[in-house]
Amino acid sequence: MKFPVALVFCLMARAQTVPIRVDFTFLDAKDPYATPYPPLAGETVRLVLGESPTWQNPDAGHKFVTDEKGEAHFTMDGLIDPRWQWKGIALTPFSIPVRSEHTKIGVELERKIEQKTFRWLLTLDLDCYGGPCSTVGFMGIYTPDAQGRFTKALARQGGTESWKVPELNDKVIWGMGYQVADFLMSPDENDPKQRTLRLAIKRLPRK
Repeated sequence: MKFPVALVFCLMARAQTVPIRVDFTFLDAKDPYATPYPPLAGETVRLVLGESPTWQNPDAGHKFVTDEKGEAHFTMDGLIDPRWQWKGIALTPFSIPVRSEHTKIGVELERKIEQKTFRWLLTLDLDCYGGPCSTVGFMGIYTPDAQGRFTKALARQGGTESWKVPELNDKVIWGMGYQVADFLMSPDENDPKQRTLRLAIKRLPRK
């Protein structure tokens, strides 16, 4: 049961662009028993933070190459849009609205299938609540259109982790090939107007 919306005191906050310090890590999970996962060095990645009007452009965000530790550290602008999420009250049938700092994250990564190499933009939604953050991980895959913009969303098959790939004659593949391994976004200790984002991604075994 949710409380009536009339009881929720909220002003629609506007999205704001803020500087975000990024600590990115890229890991190789081809061996699920490896502890810890080895780093993926020399990999080209592009990161987009926020759903701005140009977020699907091929030059949006920040492109970088991971170092020998599979890491990259830089500061870039990101778009944060506060929103309200309904959260359940433990052991009750009630929910309350909780405000989060939300950002849509896009990560352009390489995917090899049947001797072909693709560059896809994987997307996830990150919600942070003044400390803890939550995400369900990557939920969307976008491929380039004729103008090179990542606007063509791959279609899920049957609500599963199977996806139809038009570039492969509508071949159905399983899985995204990557998973989010770690995440956290919080205000910077030295500058409350700035955020720090910790994001780790692992590459799954290629099938």
